[in-house]
Order: sequence, then C-alpha cells, then structure tokens
Amino acid sequence: MNDSPSNLESQETGDGQSLTNNDPKKKKITKKRLIIIGAACCVVFGGGCILSWEEGFFPFSSSKNKQAHEQEERIKNLLASHLLLGIPAVTANLDGGNGNTVYVKMAANVEIDGRYDSATLQEVIPKVQDVFQTYLHETRPQELHGSGFYRLKETILRRLRVTLSPLNVTNIYITELLTQ
Repeated sequence: MNDSPSNLESQETGDGQSLTNNDPKKKKITKKRLIIIGAACCVVFGGGCILSWEEGFFPFSSSKNKQAHEQEERIKNLLASHLLLGIPAVTANLDGGNGNTVYVKMAANVEIDGRYDSATLQEVIPKVQDVFQTYLHETRPQELHGSGFYRLKETILRRLRVTLSPLNVTNIYITELLTQ
C-alpha cells in the first residue's frame, strides 16, 4: 500500500469513517459564531443608519423635522421666558400698637412669566410698591420674626397675583428687608 497523503485522505477506517487530513489553519464556522457576527453587523449598520438620519444624509430624513424642532424650541423660549422686575426700596412704618414707631425698608424682584415690553412693566412698578406699602402698614413687628418672613413673602405674592392679574407673577424675591 502506498502511504502518500492523498491515499490517507481517501482511506476508511473499520467503522465506516474516512480518515481526513485536518488542517490546523482551517477553522469550523459554527452557528454561534455566525449569530455573533450577524448581530455585530446589525448593530454597526443600525448605528450608522441612525447617525445618517440625525445628520440629514438621507433625502427624506429629519432635516425638515430638525428645522421644525428648532423653531418650536425658539417659540417655547419666547413663551416660557421669565422676566425679573426690580422694585425700588419701599419704606413703611409698621403697626406697633404701643406707640413705638418701627420702620421697615423692603426691596424685591418680581418674577413675571412671559414676554412684555419695558414700558408696560414700568407702569406696573407703582402698583407693586402700593401692594408692599399697604401690607407692611397692616403688619406688626412681631409678625416678621420666625416664619413670619415666609408668610410675608407668600401674602405679598398672592396680593400681587390679584393686583396684576393679566400678568402672570410666578415668584417674588425679597432682596432687602431692614427693620428699625
């Protein structure tokens, strides 16, 4: 018998299997490897498609949607803008009740929701000062201690919302409150 490599490949063993020359360079591709390679290709391809869509590389992509989205954002910024209106310091005397005069000096910023021109808001400042004056004249010095400061802020905010009803007053920031 000739024991050449070509004869070894074609010989069969006693149990019906043929002897083959297994080349170590050839690797079997299993189903598991095919699934992993396919999944990796899908992820890379999907990521590329999403990136191209967002950047507007497709003729039917979201570039029109992007422009519409930017316009919506500009409109939201215009509508949702908050304006701080600085109120000059107001000096008032408190209701001491026992003959002692107690003075209060208060300055604040009023936060107004929306877009308004400065002429409209300048007309509002005297009304805000009047709300400050009337509330401070009704207040006793003892009411400003402890949680009275919080009550002062909330009451003035409530009164401002009623007085300036077409304007949406969202908050009041008391910047100065001095008692003497």
